[in-house]
Amino acid sequence: MINILSHYKKLLFYLLHRFEPGNYKKMRFYLSNILVEDVAPFIDLHGKRVLDVGGSSGEFSAFLEKKFQCSSVNLDPFPPKKSFKNTVKAFADKIPFKENSFDFVICRGVIEHIPTGKRVVSVNEMYRVLKRGGVAYFVVPPWFNPHAGHMLKPFHIFPFPIAKWLRKLFFGNEVSANSYAEATLFPITFKEAEILFIKSHFKIEETLDTHLRFHFLTKIPLVRELLVPAVAFILKKP
Repeated sequence: MINILSHYKKLLFYLLHRFEPGNYKKMRFYLSNILVEDVAPFIDLHGKRVLDVGGSSGEFSAFLEKKFQCSSVNLDPFPPKKSFKNTVKAFADKIPFKENSFDFVICRGVIEHIPTGKRVVSVNEMYRVLKRGGVAYFVVPPWFNPHAGHMLKPFHIFPFPIAKWLRKLFFGNEVSANSYAEATLFPITFKEAEILFIKSHFKIEETLDTHLRFHFLTKIPLVRELLVPAVAFILKKP
């Protein structure tokens, strides 16, 4: 069970210091613990086969493999040189595995970076490689929450040139991109994510507030679009 005060302290620390040496990896391992707590009621991860889609350098795969003796695959189109040992270079819309290959699929903080026209096929691919009865864990930042804009937050709800100018004015950050697409940011709301998963034939088992832990907010329309920084959709393949 997460100690909420300790959790908030860690979130604040990583918000302010995550790019200092070693802290990014520590943050990713901490968020792996959050993932484990979130999915524990839905799947026993011991010995399971796991796919982390868009897992970057693979900290989630490494954590799960060590903790649960999983067989884990880290999938990313542009993995860093120092990545998890079992990392496969591939895009989400063309996953190079047979159907029904994995018990558990992770797609955390990735959907908003997939071009809108490729989202359906990407989610369908994750559904395809998941075994029947398997569980998927998607984390989505609803676009109208101030946290959702990554390097342009909290100004991402404005047209790109204005958001870019405001980010520089208030935070001194230079954003080199010239559009949201060039910055690989593609807006997605809670409702759009929900429709996307249902159309791909997933069953939505639960929605959780991964950051603030106010899970009840994910059940309130409109409020969940504005006040939940990141929603975990826990899905099952019937």
